Amino acid sequence: MSRRDPRWGDSDTPGRAPPTDGPKGYRLSDERIREEICERLSQPFGEIEGDELSSMLDASDVTVSVAGGLVTLEGTVPERRMKHYIEDLVDACPGVQDIENRIRVRD
Repeated sequence: MSRRDPRWGDSDTPGRAPPTDGPKGYRLSDERIREEICERLSQPFGEIEGDELSSMLDASDVTVSVAGGLVTLEGTVPERRMKHYIEDLVDACPGVQDIENRIRVRD
């Protein structure tokens, strides 16, 4: 017999619930937020605004720092849409309070 809780959806993974904000007062550490962002920056760029890109997102010259949930992005990228994509990607990460995007587009 399957033990499923309807509040957690149809996941077949026992004990796995969808991400939530956590209990009152819970906050992800800055290091954990940074690790999550760096992992996401290592994923394929994918499809942006209908343009398929066959290459990976080039974040090789981007640095990420986090202090109190404020994420600072610095460095350069080859295309303007990558700069905006990175900011959107970071904004979707749990624990991020604000973003300072200092990324510049290479000439």
